[in-house]
Amino acid sequence: MSSTNSERKYKGKVMVGKVVSDKMQKTVVVVVETRRRHPLYGKIVTVRRRFKAHNEKPQAKAGDTVKIVESRPLSREKRWRVAEIVRAGEVIEMIRETELESLIEKERVEKEARKEEERKRAAERLAQLGGFESVEEMEGGAAEENEFAEEYEGSDAEEAGDEEDEE
Repeated sequence: MSSTNSERKYKGKVMVGKVVSDKMQKTVVVVVETRRRHPLYGKIVTVRRRFKAHNEKPQAKAGDTVKIVESRPLSREKRWRVAEIVRAGEVIEMIRETELESLIEKERVEKEARKEEERKRAAERLAQLGGFESVEEMEGGAAEENEFAEEYEGSDAEEAGDEEDEE
């Protein structure tokens, strides 16, 4: 009987679960997983239940494995309290965020590289359609056209000045 007393030092039900959220003040969300055999099909099924537990001194953090004990109703959904921390866990959220940021940056760089490659291919295709051998040859032709356009604009300005003089 003494061994039963040492095991049942808490009054009421006792469960062990993992803290998945500690974003509320003095409350943690604990997921308790139990494995059962399905009554009809016989397959082993994992049943996850979420409990809100009172965490008076915010000691339990996300990732910790805690023991929760049944208590009087503390709020509308809170009927449990954290009795002890069985095992401290590492914060997985921070690791995920840093990995996510690095993956987003890597994806952005790859996307820019793909866009640049598409631009080069489009310029080469345009040069071929224009009858040029390469993009450089086409750009050289464009420079000559710009020089001609500048000369042409200059002659327009001179003609406009001549017309003003005639009036």
